[in-house]
Amino acid sequence: MTNKPISLEMIYQALPFIARTTGGVAQVTDASGMCLYAVGPDGERRENLEGLINEFCHQTAAEGKPVGVGEGDSDNDVRRESFALPLGDYVISASNEDRADRQSELFDTLKETLPLIAAVAEGEAILFDKAGKRMLTANPKTVEPEKGDGSISESCLKVMQTNRPDIGPSRTVAEATAVRIPICSAFGFGFNNSVSVRKRRDLLEQVRRNRSAKYTWEDIVSKGTRLKVSLEQAQSAAETQSSVVILGESGTGKELFAQAIHNASKRADKPFIAINCAALPENLVESTFFGYAEGSFTGAKKSGQAGLFEEADGGTLLLDEISEMPLELQAKLLRVLQENEITRIGSSKPVPVDVRIICTCNRDLADCVEEGSFRADLFYRLNVIDIFLPPLREGKGDIPSLVTSILRNISVQEDRPNLQIDQWAMDLLLNYDWPGNVRELNNALERAVSLADRETIQPEQLSARIRGNLALPGQNSDKPLAAKKGRTKKLKSSLAEAGHSLILETLERNHGNRTKTAKELGISVTTLWRRMQEAKI
Repeated sequence: MTNKPISLEMIYQALPFIARTTGGVAQVTDASGMCLYAVGPDGERRENLEGLINEFCHQTAAEGKPVGVGEGDSDNDVRRESFALPLGDYVISASNEDRADRQSELFDTLKETLPLIAAVAEGEAILFDKAGKRMLTANPKTVEPEKGDGSISESCLKVMQTNRPDIGPSRTVAEATAVRIPICSAFGFGFNNSVSVRKRRDLLEQVRRNRSAKYTWEDIVSKGTRLKVSLEQAQSAAETQSSVVILGESGTGKELFAQAIHNASKRADKPFIAINCAALPENLVESTFFGYAEGSFTGAKKSGQAGLFEEADGGTLLLDEISEMPLELQAKLLRVLQENEITRIGSSKPVPVDVRIICTCNRDLADCVEEGSFRADLFYRLNVIDIFLPPLREGKGDIPSLVTSILRNISVQEDRPNLQIDQWAMDLLLNYDWPGNVRELNNALERAVSLADRETIQPEQLSARIRGNLALPGQNSDKPLAAKKGRTKKLKSSLAEAGHSLILETLERNHGNRTKTAKELGISVTTLWRRMQEAKI
């Protein structure tokens, strides 16, 4: 009996070490399970537990052998474990409850931030268990983490077994880099930049598709005066090495003009590379334009990667939608234009380049300068020759010849050599304002051809927007015949008014020559005569 206080004191001294090691509360009880002394993982005494009966410890004393229990957490696979050890007249017990709670809180925190990790890394982010099995996944567009498919990653299992982080190639996307980190014995998390890599691939593929200029002056269809000034300016620009800015609404043919300028220049046998500045991911902008050196970042190709300026060396670089270029890149672009050299990311060695810049924009760059979204010094450097392409609505005399040209191209693609357009359908095209310009006209005709059951496009094959939602000849309607006739008469009247001004304009341009006028309008001389009689011209 004299040894009991000493033995108990020794147990008291050991309890803090047991508590810290197990990560929970350690206590000593008597044979009845009553707590005599308890400490937490911080080594501080837990007096609130003293005097309480622990049935688990009482059971251990009664059985006279160690007892252990464990319970897994269904959400994060963190196990809460307890054990009790009989020691003479006493029982020592401990748990990992505090550690398990901390792990559970950490798991919940990682779960909440998983979409943010995926967005920042621009790839996939996952939480995996001790077996390397996917528990939760997220991608840059994920709002809430999604349940994993349960597949096991050997690389994730390896980091759990070794308890060491790993940075290496992604198992899902070639050239992507993955990071795998063990958090505790129960789980770890990882992420990759697979989405970013895919974006870069798509971007490079886009660039590869646009490495040559196929259009020439002959491809620019303009029978009227709409593009006369623009075409003359472009032809003059082709004879120089100056930078060119082409302005115009979407669909007016800005890239067509850029390609024609290149093909008519001394650089025609050199690369023509086009890139849409609005489609560039921010984290890929600099490497896309200037390239990168070997080892400049994790996942970089061993040989490095040339940027657009190097690829376009000797030729032309088309910067589509230049107004969307980030300000930081604008400063670096200005330096390239001034120094005629670039420096790859991760390198200090300058590379000389000889590139002509052509820019397109659907906004006035001068307005962008005033707004502060575009550098004034870069604007003055680029805006040596500016060419404005007027919208199609300002030159509807071009529509008949454009229709002819587009239908000719479609007929080749679809193997339908006799494609024609009904005169009423042509009138509808002439009466429409074409906010999408030539691109919209092309799409409208493609649609019409696909719906046409014969070789002549009829009004009903055109979209309701172009038809103005007005009734067409032959359409069935529940409205009285008189109403149908009135609506048809209204349509004819509106078409006639638009046609009369166009006829006058075209007649004046052709000095009253009816044959030339009819040919330019895409109608017969008889139809022209009839229209002139209706308009009392």
